[in-house]
Amino acid sequence: MDKKYITIIVLFFISLTFAQNVGIGTTTPNSNAVLDVYSNTKGLLPTRNELIQTDAPNPLTDHVEGMITYNIFESGTYTVTSVHDGLYYNDGSSWNLLGPNAITFGDLKYSLITSDHGGWYLLDGRAISSLPVKAQNNALSIGLATTLVNASDSFLKTTLNTESIGTIAGGNTIVLSQSNLPNVTFTGTTNTTGNHNHLYSDEHSPIQTLGLATNVLGLVPLINVIVGQPELYPSNNYSTNNEGNHSHTASINSGGTNVSINATPEHIVTNLFIYLGE
Repeated sequence: MDKKYITIIVLFFISLTFAQNVGIGTTTPNSNAVLDVYSNTKGLLPTRNELIQTDAPNPLTDHVEGMITYNIFESGTYTVTSVHDGLYYNDGSSWNLLGPNAITFGDLKYSLITSDHGGWYLLDGRAISSLPVKAQNNALSIGLATTLVNASDSFLKTTLNTESIGTIAGGNTIVLSQSNLPNVTFTGTTNTTGNHNHLYSDEHSPIQTLGLATNVLGLVPLINVIVGQPELYPSNNYSTNNEGNHSHTASINSGGTNVSINATPEHIVTNLFIYLGE
């Protein structure tokens, strides 16, 4: 090799050694950058590797925090550690797919969009088998076996004890029952008059009738009886048995019709999507 070229190469590496920052495509690299690559016609091409799974460092020997590479391997089986085409960074213990808001399978979002888009699928209760194959496999990896959840007219709620993830529960109306009322006891009695009984009037005033046999009808003109005149019996007051000191109860109907109460608060109507990839 010509001594002139050797001298140039040596000087180049010496300049890199003593430089605080290096510029490629620029003579004035940013003072805060170790390496400043500039081009208005070309992009930066990172390394391309075949990752095995997110919790394995391969092809590295160890997880290295801050390491970035583009993965070109697609997992044959789909689990929570599957890898897919895309740019990954390493956080020191696993690989993470770079993407909008670090999206992962199973993430949910509200949107005014009305149909599937960019790996997001509307939660409308449809069969998993109707989705693209990759989305089907990703759905299975997060526990969705047969259908997507139907999120119509529902709100999100976190799990409580034994509640199953992804199930629909609750309702938007309630019916007020006696058990829902405040635990207060109201007592009261009617007026009492001590040891007493009750009076009632019974007046007997029958109409006098005359029953005649057919063989004496010829004697009717000789009988001086006014038929139909009431007998005079005076009315009498009678008393019920004595029941001692006592009170009386009364039942009053509320007049209600048992109409359900709408428990849905004021809200904005949106659609709910789940991310299952493309």
